[in-house]
Amino acid sequence: MIRMSIIGLGLIGASLGMALRSADPKESPLGQIEVVGWDRDPRAVKEARGRLAIDREARTLAEAVRDAQLVVVATPVQAVREIFDQLAPLLPAGAIVTDVASTKAEVARWAAALPAGVVYVGGHPMAGKEQAGAGAADPELFKGAIYCLTVASGAPQAAVDAVEAMVRTAGAKPYYIDPDEHDAYVAGISHLPMLLSVSLVEITSRSPAWKEMAPLAATGFRDVSRLASGDPAMQRDILLTNKAGLSRWINEMVGFLLETRDQIEQGDAAAIEDLLRRAKQQRDAWLETRPNLRPGEAEFEQRPEAERTNLLTFKLPNRRK
Repeated sequence: MIRMSIIGLGLIGASLGMALRSADPKESPLGQIEVVGWDRDPRAVKEARGRLAIDREARTLAEAVRDAQLVVVATPVQAVREIFDQLAPLLPAGAIVTDVASTKAEVARWAAALPAGVVYVGGHPMAGKEQAGAGAADPELFKGAIYCLTVASGAPQAAVDAVEAMVRTAGAKPYYIDPDEHDAYVAGISHLPMLLSVSLVEITSRSPAWKEMAPLAATGFRDVSRLASGDPAMQRDILLTNKAGLSRWINEMVGFLLETRDQIEQGDAAAIEDLLRRAKQQRDAWLETRPNLRPGEAEFEQRPEAERTNLLTFKLPNRRK
């Protein structure tokens, strides 16, 4: 039996608990697990328990991690630092700590607060939806999704294998990446789209003509504005903990919009059509290559099954007596 703790029972934390608890212990590399859950909001804990995301409710953080072997911190990004500080004197020796934060470089630095003998392995599932809270949790949320893992130099392989086993049990695909590289990439393909979605809603809704425009807004506006319905606290923390990466992409977007504005004002039909054609070709090609495949995965899947077999073995630390 593996004892897990999930700290933070919002959409991601509760969905992860549901996915892990619904997995067949005979097929899962984790085997039999017990999931203990804690959240600052007691209502979230009750809702997660009702959704079968956890086996047992913890009333305090200390109770949540007592004898825990694997701890998942699933709070908004900026709350992770405080949680790490609070966990430091509470964690059993040999415990493994991971997180689901959307930025990784800052969180990796905060993990220095964890005591010696506790191993940190960063995580970020590339999955989610605009609804927030345990009520929106879905055990299928991670199926086939890329799940980024950031590993510090010298981290014991057993700890890395344990977190990877959790990822695989949830149905996701582990993707190892450097924390700074992760933040630079997701700034462009995840954080900038969220900010653009928010920007569209903000500039249109504050227009004096919004009441007249709103009835005309159809599927295009709905689709592009979807991310603006996300959790504001979570989105705020993402923006504030990825300043360098996001600033670079904002500057790129501002430059692009100004250039495109000039082409439109000049009536440069050839340049505009060329832009639209390139964008269509790039997006169509991206969709055709199955976006959730990791580099080299397509070639890997074409090998005979015997060559693809991966025997994942690891040993989690024993519970502290």
